[in-house]
Amino acid sequence: MVFFILARILLFFSSFSSRSHKLKAHFFCLGSHYCLGFRLCCACADEAPLSDDTSASHLCAVKKTKKTKKKRIIMTKQRAFVFIKPHACVPKNDNNLLYKQKLVETFTENGCEVIKEGKISSSVIEKRKLIDAHYYAIASKATLLKPSELNVPEDVFQKTFGISWKEALEKNVCFNALDACKELNVDALGLEKRSRFAKRSVKFGGGFYCAEMLKEDGTSIYVFNAFFMSMRSQFVAKGKQIKWFVVEFDDETLKWEDFRAKVLGPTDPKKAPETSLRGILFKNWKKYGLMRKPTTGENGVHASASPFEALAEIANWTGEPVDEQAYGKLLIQHGITKETLEMWGKDPQVNIRSDGLKGSLFDQVEDMDSKECMKNLMQINKLNEPAPPPQPVVTKSSSSKKKQNSDAPPTPKKTTTGTDNGDAKALIGVLVVVGLTLLAGGNKKAAKKEDKNAKATNNKKNGKK
Repeated sequence: MVFFILARILLFFSSFSSRSHKLKAHFFCLGSHYCLGFRLCCACADEAPLSDDTSASHLCAVKKTKKTKKKRIIMTKQRAFVFIKPHACVPKNDNNLLYKQKLVETFTENGCEVIKEGKISSSVIEKRKLIDAHYYAIASKATLLKPSELNVPEDVFQKTFGISWKEALEKNVCFNALDACKELNVDALGLEKRSRFAKRSVKFGGGFYCAEMLKEDGTSIYVFNAFFMSMRSQFVAKGKQIKWFVVEFDDETLKWEDFRAKVLGPTDPKKAPETSLRGILFKNWKKYGLMRKPTTGENGVHASASPFEALAEIANWTGEPVDEQAYGKLLIQHGITKETLEMWGKDPQVNIRSDGLKGSLFDQVEDMDSKECMKNLMQINKLNEPAPPPQPVVTKSSSSKKKQNSDAPPTPKKTTTGTDNGDAKALIGVLVVVGLTLLAGGNKKAAKKEDKNAKATNNKKNGKK
């Protein structure tokens, strides 16, 4: 009877207790399953049926429910974005490209699976500015930003061209590619030819170039990313198109570095293995209908340089948002926001060291496999977190005011039911004491009754005598 009352009390309080408290109350519950007629553990959150051959101790094992389970995104394969460049998209009929067939065969031979594919016309590329977004780091310096807005390494600029960056800006001799076409009175192709025969040129970083060109009067101007105008025109010219593919491969059988070096081939097709995509096209360019032999600029095919670039390129060309892709979900799950991923897709200059040194985001993860890439992105994310707001300075007036208010009654602490271990211990202790007290009281009453009966018997015997 006493145990029944205790179990009833515990059953009431267990509904307010936390999981930790429930675990501590299990020993009460073990004996109450049957004596109370309940076929579930009153200390567990889950209502699980108790079969005839199931012990109470088995039932008391904490069961994970669907509500408590957290979905974890697990990357099993790497995903890359590939497209055949417009100059190599020469269909034998509307939808059949001989080189496309060879490309798919090469993927299969190297353990790559094509999971998605499609084509995009030049008109759509122009309308949606897809090539500008794809090469945003290059395009921004060629068409969108003025030289004064660029982060030019002044020491490198002066060492290369023999003039300080400040002086060059003051003399108005610095131009982006778009304005350089007007200054030199040439079109996109003409500017690209001028860049090949530039007096001097330098690479400041990924997609960041500057070339010294001569005007008709012999004076020098400094042009940023002059090659982009010609490259862009190949994608937006009338009648052009690209063929794109999303491919998956296991990092245990094919590393990203090997995917680019051996499957895709180096940027210069002359150096590409004959079995690579660029090597095959370089050797058989007439067979696949190309107008001229592939070059570094026209090497036939593009592929993502890293898992993160693939994430950004798939979002740009196919319209699949970064937060709906498996790799994007994984990065978000590890603390990188969707907004940050979208911003990083433009290859910005970010902090790459704790001392504030900046660099191209894409450069920091180039040729890395998914796990290593994610690790580096998490570090970069931490290095680029906004600084915490400064703490307010405590003045004498504020401190004295605080002292004056120290005599005021303390604010009652907010308590949370079933979250404090001390409360659980106290509750259990009270219940034990109550049980023992009730038990002791019952025993005392029984003893008194026995004593009374004994005295009555003795009195009766004495009366008889």
